Amino acid sequence: MKNQMVVKSNFLIEASYKLSAPEQRVILFLVSMINPNDEDFREYVFPIKDFAEMAGIKHKQEYAQTEEITKSLIGRAFTIHSPKGRLQISWLSSAEYQDGKGAVSLKFDSKLKPFLLQLKERFTKYGIEQVMRLKSSYSIRIYELLKQYEKFGKRIFFMEDLRSKLGISYSEYPRYGNFKQRVLSIAQEEIAEKTDLSYDFEEIKVGRGVGKIRFIINSKAVEKNQITQAEPIQPIPATPESDEISKLIALLPAEYRGKESIKRLILSSFEKHGFDYVARNIEYANDGSNAVKPGVSLGKGSNYRVYLAKALVGDFGLPSREDREANQAQEEKARQEQKAAALAMRQAQEKIQREQENKDRARVYRESLSPEALEALKEEALVRMDPAHREALNRKATGSVILLRIAIDKLCLERMKLA
Repeated sequence: MKNQMVVKSNFLIEASYKLSAPEQRVILFLVSMINPNDEDFREYVFPIKDFAEMAGIKHKQEYAQTEEITKSLIGRAFTIHSPKGRLQISWLSSAEYQDGKGAVSLKFDSKLKPFLLQLKERFTKYGIEQVMRLKSSYSIRIYELLKQYEKFGKRIFFMEDLRSKLGISYSEYPRYGNFKQRVLSIAQEEIAEKTDLSYDFEEIKVGRGVGKIRFIINSKAVEKNQITQAEPIQPIPATPESDEISKLIALLPAEYRGKESIKRLILSSFEKHGFDYVARNIEYANDGSNAVKPGVSLGKGSNYRVYLAKALVGDFGLPSREDREANQAQEEKARQEQKAAALAMRQAQEKIQREQENKDRARVYRESLSPEALEALKEEALVRMDPAHREALNRKATGSVILLRIAIDKLCLERMKLA
């Protein structure tokens, strides 16, 4: 076991899941048995006693607990986020018990092949002996997450992201003090004592509480005999970018996305200020730097990296974005007012048209009545009229005839059931 290596895709390390320490030992041991040249998963057969020893199961409970562990690894689904999309999957596709031989045969789910076989980039590699002695499941996961960033010497997590990756719900350690004591401090002590890493951590406040954790990763000296016996550890390829870092780099002009100095600039500012801060200053640099404006002569403002660095230091993107958002708000307000005016005009025109159509219908209805029926309609309209309008009609006041006509038309529409 001493010389066996665990090689896992960073997408698999970044996945959010929760396994017990024995379950993780089983998975990591299986991973360490993969040959670098394997093109497909093999079935791995273990005597139950060896399986129990590897998982740390007590002798008297080895058969029952082995079945419990394999059943959990087959049935417990988790999600891997990769460039191709989201994959919901379980760790094992099968666990076949050979009762006559006292053995169990295990096989990975075939959909895990891109994350465990023939890895050429974006992977992390470490010796299996580094994690097999860890007792806390959180210690194993934190070790992997920090090992991935070992060459960078630090890693920052938002608290909700760290909880998610460790599979810790808010109901488990709702107060940060409990989370620190039961997860971070225990893992810190155990990793320092039993592995090739140690870490310190700093609490970064967001608002009133601890919103981020900055891990300071320390590598221990490796004994010479370990170096000669173990396979050489492959360097982790360029910065393992989180989704947010990838989004920030995508905001850069195409010709600057591959420049390491600009990536480091973005990563440093992101760790201090977060996504929105960096994004608005990239947008500011894209708008203002002559380096990305076709046809503009080079000179002042033509060094994109310098322009972006100054923007990130001074947060020049904030007033620029505020002005842009204010202009957008004014434009949106003008659009809404224009839209409301157009709606009001259309409704007024529809009302005029509707009133004219009703007048025409009332006229047709009146003309269809006999003189006697028309006189009765007039009398009923007079009774219904407002007393003031009726008094004006008796005085033959100007416009009173129109008031009578309106009353008659209304009555006609009622009779036609149109009012």
